[in-house]
Amino acid sequence: MIRRSCKLFLVLSLVALGAAPLGAQIGHPPDASPYEDLRGKQSLTFAPAWVMPGNDPAGVAPGSGLMLTARYELMLAGPLWLTGRLGYAGGLERTIKDPEVSGTARIVGTRDERLVLMDAGFGLNLTGNKSWKRIAPRLNGTLGIASTFDSNYDLGGYRFGTKFTVGYGIGARIVTGTPWEINVDLSQMFWQNKYPESYGGDGSVSDESIMGTKALGPWTSNGILSIGVSRFFFR
Repeated sequence: MIRRSCKLFLVLSLVALGAAPLGAQIGHPPDASPYEDLRGKQSLTFAPAWVMPGNDPAGVAPGSGLMLTARYELMLAGPLWLTGRLGYAGGLERTIKDPEVSGTARIVGTRDERLVLMDAGFGLNLTGNKSWKRIAPRLNGTLGIASTFDSNYDLGGYRFGTKFTVGYGIGARIVTGTPWEINVDLSQMFWQNKYPESYGGDGSVSDESIMGTKALGPWTSNGILSIGVSRFFFR
């Protein structure tokens, strides 16, 4: 799944690099063109985001919730940007389970997790260094970490810990004609959940373990949707 997503991102990026400059140059006289030069070579974006965790087979990972994000971007060449992002979610609820107990008694309770996301990568403007009708769509790809910075295991021997992430996404700059713009971003982040051995089973008819014969280290796809304000510098 991760390999297929990365290939898709690469193909779309190559197509955009070849097609975007042509689209921005032909078909309209300058005074009637829907294209407009983009402002700025660096930017800071502050945005609230909504974390949407993917499938968690064991049902013990942090759930959905609000995250505050800050992103720095630096133009490298033409439509290509270097990006870095920091996100913080203060209260993502997760369930605590006791693998030694079966049935409804297995759920011991819940607790809130503080999740920190740090990643860096590249963004590519699909319309070159211009906006189309004041919208500049883009693709991005990132590598980073997601962590609760909590070394304590719960009653069942599980902790979220620190995880390596790989991600891609789509977004858009909404141009206002000023240094202040609206930024919309939908990212898809992949990380691996690692469950303790006590979650596994033997696959027998009487097996009442949490995971049975399922893998104890599945990769999950997690969405992050943000809408915020960007300030661009150095026109």
